[in-house]
Amino acid sequence: MRKALWLLTALCLLLTGCAAGEEAEELTVVFFNVGKADAILLYTDEAAALIDAGENGDGKELAEAIRERGVERLDLMVITHFDKDHVGGADKILERVEVERVLEPDYAKDSKQYRQYREALEEAGVEAEALAGNVEFSLGGCDFAIDVANEDDYGEGEENDFSLVVRLAYGDVRFLFAGDAEDARLAELLDEGGLRSDVLKAPHHGRYGEMSAAFFQAVSPEYAVITSAEDDLEDPETVRALEMTGARVLLTREGTVELISDGQRVWLAEQSAAR
Repeated sequence: MRKALWLLTALCLLLTGCAAGEEAEELTVVFFNVGKADAILLYTDEAAALIDAGENGDGKELAEAIRERGVERLDLMVITHFDKDHVGGADKILERVEVERVLEPDYAKDSKQYRQYREALEEAGVEAEALAGNVEFSLGGCDFAIDVANEDDYGEGEENDFSLVVRLAYGDVRFLFAGDAEDARLAELLDEGGLRSDVLKAPHHGRYGEMSAAFFQAVSPEYAVITSAEDDLEDPETVRALEMTGARVLLTREGTVELISDGQRVWLAEQSAAR
């Protein structure tokens, strides 16, 4: 009997040791240094996604940087809104990297960058999905939830509030990408709740507004990434408010930010001047 128990115990320890020795698949999230613009690559061994595409002159270099990381195909591209510093490089990326699915907000814009993006979609044979409602789906071990704006009109010059807001869960780790959301949109998100995240892509390149402090407190991230530029700095009030929540603030103007998660924790792998 004792021998049988010993054998059973040894077998359990062996199996437990094997499971513990298996390396968890990692999610890599890269916030590219493209000035006051957004371009964020997310990838595992199974799939890759891009949130926004920088400015007009960034597309070629971004496509090269994506390929240099071993990503030959984007399973998903999300254009949060159609400002030139979010959609500008999308046409060149569509020309150079295979893109399976594109999600965008449900409105149009009269701009050169928007027209180039639409032409590149047609040339690539990709039909973008204009989201009229929230969507949820899984991709590459990640659970995505994309929130659309609640209103059809936020007033003149308030296009930023049409931003798609991307929530991502990878195991126990939560990411929140807030586009260029401003006060009206942040108020919506606060009302909806469930904002607590380990990583926040700060809204609107670090601009500070009436709802910023409450929003940051609701998110309470471990890391907050601000996409700003040396010639267009983030607001110091934003940095202070984020640090008050205990967040480590990372600025892409100081270099491309690379975060890695194994589904249980997230850590800063690198911040470098190179894309």
